[in-house]
Amino acid sequence: MPARVATLARQESGELAAARAGAATVNASLTTLWNDIDARGSMSLTPDRITQDLALAQSTEKTANDALGHVQAAQGYLAEADGIPFQFHHPAFIAQDQPALHHLEKSLQAATRLTHGATLQLSVAQHMLNDWQSILTQLNPSLAARNWARVATTAGSLQTDLKSEATAVQNPESFLDPLWSRWTDAMTAYATTAQAYSQAYASGQSQTAQQLGRTLAAESDQMGAALAAAQAGAGAWQQKTIQPLLDTVNKELSAGS
Repeated sequence: MPARVATLARQESGELAAARAGAATVNASLTTLWNDIDARGSMSLTPDRITQDLALAQSTEKTANDALGHVQAAQGYLAEADGIPFQFHHPAFIAQDQPALHHLEKSLQAATRLTHGATLQLSVAQHMLNDWQSILTQLNPSLAARNWARVATTAGSLQTDLKSEATAVQNPESFLDPLWSRWTDAMTAYATTAQAYSQAYASGQSQTAQQLGRTLAAESDQMGAALAAAQAGAGAWQQKTIQPLLDTVNKELSAGS
């Protein structure tokens, strides 16, 4: 029996060390990741930065899950050692390591929420920025050129994309500020009106087209205002929703080290 306990102690110690190392790596990556997003929100990042941060979020999520696996393995060894019969005393390493594993587990659970949220949020940001660029570089130039066929096609594609993103933007697991949902809605409204505007002009309904043109101008202003509001509110939103989880990750990691 003493030999079995000694073996379990070595195995548990190895898993605990691996869990601590993984949790430390996760904490450092999370700090880098959310500091990058924090300034004006994920949708204000450049496409290259989003790609880099998305790769970091995905790799950090995997590291967090692996570290949780080490925690669970260590807890399994502790339970097995504690359950060996005919022991006069519980092995000392159980009382020493159980609290540390509990803290590491809490740290990594919070970290997993943050890494998963970042992965979802940055994936949404990629799609949303593609749609925004389509408005700026395809839809608006087509409107200016009075290329009604292209306006209708581009606007239709945008509506489909934006509707598919609406649910993702509102997913609470992504930790996206609801202000970004307003920007999505404003873009959808703009694309919808642009399509109707092009169809009205193409069919010779000039009076209807003029009315839709005024609506389109107002919706363009609303898009810009919604984007500015979401960017301006990013810091406060991060402090409210992200920072408490980051604090939990760091506090529980320190307690488990």
